[in-house]
Amino acid sequence: MPGSEIVLNRSYCADNAMRTTRRTGAVPPIVTVIIIVASVVAAALAAYFIYATTARGVRQVSLTVIGQPTLYAGQQGSVELRVTFKNDGTADVNLTNSTVVIQDKNKEAVEFKSPTSAAGGSLKLAPGDSVALVYTAVNATLDEFPDGALATLQTADGYQISFAVAKP
Repeated sequence: MPGSEIVLNRSYCADNAMRTTRRTGAVPPIVTVIIIVASVVAAALAAYFIYATTARGVRQVSLTVIGQPTLYAGQQGSVELRVTFKNDGTADVNLTNSTVVIQDKNKEAVEFKSPTSAAGGSLKLAPGDSVALVYTAVNATLDEFPDGALATLQTADGYQISFAVAKP
């Protein structure tokens, strides 16, 4: 309209100077929640990984040969190996179906099977237990083996230990 003036309410504009609905410098609450949840999940995964690897690493079989394993002439063309094992590990080991392989003078492997406990005890060793065993090789003679021949115990679980054997 010609000749009309627009009068601004200056008191209203002075009290509410430049209000905007945008936030500046603040993080929205949903982003904060997402960051906290993600960090808790990451911490839980890291704790589980540390626990699982430590638990697996600690529960191990560690067999030690006590004394000197010795070969003796057995009955009817057989050879006996007398050896004592101690479980120094933190897991049980079962020696029931274990075998010992010994290298003869011709560099061939001779298998000693059927372990029996010399004292009639169990062939399952708990941590800290020991057992004296007798292994037998059939169709073998004591003269086939050199003194200090290399022997390797193999358990049914896949554990192996090597040692040298003596002859009387």
